[in-house]
Amino acid sequence: PEELEVRALTELWVELAGQKKSAKYARTTTDNPIAVEVHKTLKRLIEKLSEEIHREALRLPLYKEAVEELGLKGPILAYIISHDSMALMTLPRDKLAIRYGMVERPWRKRPLRSRLLILLAWAAVLQHHPRYRKIYDHYRQKGQKHWYSILRVAKRLLRDLRQLREDRQQTQKAGP
Repeated sequence: PEELEVRALTELWVELAGQKKSAKYARTTTDNPIAVEVHKTLKRLIEKLSEEIHREALRLPLYKEAVEELGLKGPILAYIISHDSMALMTLPRDKLAIRYGMVERPWRKRPLRSRLLILLAWAAVLQHHPRYRKIYDHYRQKGQKHWYSILRVAKRLLRDLRQLREDRQQTQKAGP
């Protein structure tokens, strides 16, 4: 039940984030005070919703472990965990990469979960997360482009989430 609540809240967050993006575009292209007010209101509501999602998602064991061990948090991480916790647990690494669109398929658009994972990786790099910023800098120093480096960080993030799940399963098996 907690997972379903988090799932519903994160889906609402995704929809509101899209509306906020449209409102910001309208605010910057027009001088209408209503557009400015709509943007401010949506921004405030999204912040409140993000805090509520974080509080609710802390009841999910994998999210809590990700916050404690990886140092990540937020509605994007909650979305990924609430929607794909079974896939993170059961799928092998290569199938998980295909599910998240981390392989080159130029004829297909990236799924939403892939775009959110890339956005989470981008945020981790921008916030100078110690683990993921090192990965980004390593690939940039090798001469890779920004986009490729962000994709490598996203792949590493996906592996780390899967590894958390595997570690949790092994401790449950070794327990009483």
